[in-house]
Amino acid sequence: MTNVQLYFAIGVPTFAVLVGIVIGFFQSNHAVNQNAQALNQALSQLNLRFTSLENTMNTRFSILEGRFNLMDSDMKTLVRASNDLDVRLARLEERLAR
Repeated sequence: MTNVQLYFAIGVPTFAVLVGIVIGFFQSNHAVNQNAQALNQALSQLNLRFTSLENTMNTRFSILEGRFNLMDSDMKTLVRASNDLDVRLARLEERLAR
């Protein structure tokens, strides 16, 4: 066996293994890129869903705030009416007491 044959016997399989490793690296790198793209797409959809939920909640809270403001104004009106009735009743009691 000559040196050239030895080099071929060792070099060709080694070269084949190295080529296989390089090809495997590029395939796995491509798969990682695809997974990263899928993850980015899922995250963007999740962000859209949270934004939609936030808008919905803001709308609902605005409606509730309007209802509370209406109830507050109604309550103030009722308190004023109650105070007016209380004053009238006190005057009637004074008249009856005389």
